[in-house]
Amino acid sequence: MKPNSSAKKTARTTGRNLEARFARGEAVLDYFDPARAIVTHGGARPGAGRKPAGKVRKTVKLSPAAIRRVRAFARRERLPDFSAALEEAVRRL
Repeated sequence: MKPNSSAKKTARTTGRNLEARFARGEAVLDYFDPARAIVTHGGARPGAGRKPAGKVRKTVKLSPAAIRRVRAFARRERLPDFSAALEEAVRRL
């Protein structure tokens, strides 16, 4: 049987014809290995993010009077925040 002359056989993409084939809009994926692609944008970066403070987040329900007392204690002791005031108060127990 005679090969069909109308069927165009696509040549393999090489380094020499890569740009020309890409400019013509032809497929050039056979030149690259998608399984070995290197992602250069996005994702986690080493050393990024907030550093661990060594503390555990807990939810505590306090009465409004207890909150006022803790805030007053924080002001008296010149502590930076509510959490620091609670830690100092517990340490002094």
